[in-house]
Amino acid sequence: MYCHAMQPQLAICNIFDQDAERLAEFASLYGFSAIDWSIDPDQPAVEFVSLMGRLAGFEVRYHCRFSDVDVAFADRRGDDSLALLKRTVEQVALAGGKYMTVHIGLNNPTGAGVDLFRAIDNLALLVEHGNRHGVAVALENLTTPLTNDPALFNRIVAESGAFVTIDIGHAHAVRGLHPGKKLYEEYVDPFRERVVNAHVYHTELDGYGHLPPECLWDIFPRLELLCQAPSCDWWVIELQKPEEILRTREFLQSYLDNRSLPQVAAPQNIPRPLVAA
Repeated sequence: MYCHAMQPQLAICNIFDQDAERLAEFASLYGFSAIDWSIDPDQPAVEFVSLMGRLAGFEVRYHCRFSDVDVAFADRRGDDSLALLKRTVEQVALAGGKYMTVHIGLNNPTGAGVDLFRAIDNLALLVEHGNRHGVAVALENLTTPLTNDPALFNRIVAESGAFVTIDIGHAHAVRGLHPGKKLYEEYVDPFRERVVNAHVYHTELDGYGHLPPECLWDIFPRLELLCQAPSCDWWVIELQKPEEILRTREFLQSYLDNRSLPQVAAPQNIPRPLVAA
């Protein structure tokens, strides 16, 4: 099965930190029209909106990779995080944005201090705030609690009303925590109509970060599965090195164009779960 009907945008991250002009130059030079921008939470709203003006002509979605900000914290930090993310929704709306990805468990490998019920309640409030401002709030699966457990991830999505950002590298990285499980079904199938973004790379390793695919077949089964989520029209190449981004785009474009695949012998026993071979 190929993505004949669904042609997702192939987006890049702000690989030059907050240098929007440099990113715009890079994107224009290499033919990218979509940018997934990681917001600086300390930047005043006026400066943020002005900065985003430098990306006029690109389609932009937003990523809230905020350290020590988690609506799942059971103490006052959860309330403070919710307030910050509500303000961020308003900033995104002012900049004309329609999508914003948030996290539960970011940089918290043990899940210390987080609570499932607080996560659901606060995320639901954030989603409602996003809806009022025309911003779809999506929850990303991480390698840390609570969202490294697909059952908890889907419960949070179901009860909060959030949209979904599926990170196929994180799903690969946590496969050892869920032996025998079909992670695509576990993570995506219950709410495939709510998956609006994908983060695409091979896997994440402690001490190394995100690793690119070495060939198309590293991620081919997962791309096939992403195509079963018809609303997922935004594939972010979540890598930092330009050469890795461009090489990965070659794989993705080859897949989407369905040009080279018929000439390549597929490996046997490609698994259906969201796990790379």
